[in-house]
Amino acid sequence: MSMKVLIVDDEQHVRESVELSIQWDQYNITQIYTAEDGAEALEVVRREVPELIICDMSMPRMDGIAFLEVLREEGWDSKVIVLSGYQEFRYTRATLLANGFDYLLKPFKIDDLNKTISRAVESILESKQNESEELRRSYQVHEANTLLNEQRMATYLQGETANHEGVRQLLAEAGFPLEDFYVLLFLPRNGTAIVDRYFMGDEALFLFSVRNILREVLRPLTQYYFFRMESFFCVFTAGDISVAEMEHYRRKLEESWQATIRIETFSGFPKMKYSYTQILTGVKAAKTEILKLNILDGQPIVPLEPQTIPSLMDKELLLLEALKKQDKGYLEELIHSFVQELKDQGYLSLKGLQHYTIEVNLLIMRISRQLELEQHIDPLSLWISDLDEWEKALTHIFWLMIESAGENLASLRSIHAIRHYIDSHINEDISLTSLADKFYFSPQYISKKFKETYDTTIMNYLTQLRMERAKSLLGHSDISIVEISRIVGYEDDNYFGKVFRKHVGESPSQYRKKQQDR
Repeated sequence: MSMKVLIVDDEQHVRESVELSIQWDQYNITQIYTAEDGAEALEVVRREVPELIICDMSMPRMDGIAFLEVLREEGWDSKVIVLSGYQEFRYTRATLLANGFDYLLKPFKIDDLNKTISRAVESILESKQNESEELRRSYQVHEANTLLNEQRMATYLQGETANHEGVRQLLAEAGFPLEDFYVLLFLPRNGTAIVDRYFMGDEALFLFSVRNILREVLRPLTQYYFFRMESFFCVFTAGDISVAEMEHYRRKLEESWQATIRIETFSGFPKMKYSYTQILTGVKAAKTEILKLNILDGQPIVPLEPQTIPSLMDKELLLLEALKKQDKGYLEELIHSFVQELKDQGYLSLKGLQHYTIEVNLLIMRISRQLELEQHIDPLSLWISDLDEWEKALTHIFWLMIESAGENLASLRSIHAIRHYIDSHINEDISLTSLADKFYFSPQYISKKFKETYDTTIMNYLTQLRMERAKSLLGHSDISIVEISRIVGYEDDNYFGKVFRKHVGESPSQYRKKQQDR
């Protein structure tokens, strides 16, 4: 986590001395701001929100005491290190009132300031970790009720008619208006890959992030109501909002989700307001917009009818032969060539892709019967809206059909090879999907056989390796926690901190401090 520092002193040489004498990068402080009095410092605080403030007490216009009192009144939680040539209790008291961390008398030694900054940064990191954990615990407390209400709302809106009384009750319980609200639907395109790759399969944490971003983006609005239905994120918004303003928020939500957690979405917005008795109409209208989108470029352009329509049914005999020979490579080629035919058309609506999905699921049932497979094969999801993800999911289904027919010594050796690969690549992007692509097994098979062979899941095994490596680096090196998180394979140091605390029982900074005190 990168941080900001604000240096406040009316003497330029003091500001420059502090700025130039400290190796800020070792604390992951990447932005340094300066101010010559309290009034200017307040402007910086309100604009930049620095985590650490180094502040003189005796300054013109607005001195340190007045500055710190305003900080306290406005509720800023920046850590404050006070520098002063006056050894007076009122300055110390002002420091404490303003979330102060320490008090140094001028002239001070750079080494003393450096140690104080080190302690302050450690305190900031621990506070951030505690805030994150508290937020997570709060989320978990409400998760069961939230999920139940989501399931109830989704149930009320399924089918040709809605349960209006059930909808009314849920909206009323949430304090949401029953009239005059917009309906927006967002269909995640790469949700499976994002949860697998960046959230280690933790869908609850993924949805927690989705809701957090939604809350931040829609904060200026009067009210909103969010729930999941099928594969959709459903959002109702109320208040005196024009269609143009709602379009702005729709785009901002899509952009924020993509920028923050890399999730790509298609969205539908009927551009009119509904009442609780008309919600199903609004939901269907939003779905219709999404179904018309060209999944190859996201634009709602009506295409010319293609002269020939590709069909995977034409490849049934080839697929069946490849399955009988257990030739995963050829299966992959057959599916890829079919998907390439779809791409070559230049246009494929989501509704059109659903047609192919239905066709493929019928084909899977037919082939399963011909191969007399005992294991049930789950069908391809109807709401996959990314052609590459569709190809990958279909390929994995056919691989699973081979694996269901029985295993051999080579496949068991591959499970051992997968473990060896994980051991040697813990700092890399490893997920069930990436392992499936590398070793030519379906994610379901790898997950099942790894658990049977080693009595643990792949994600638990990988996490344990990463935590042991992190503990070693924390205890025997001075590498920053941010860099350690990268070394052991986490792009987000906040997420690394959550995982570390969950498995070790304390934050990385607390663990390092204990090791250094021994």
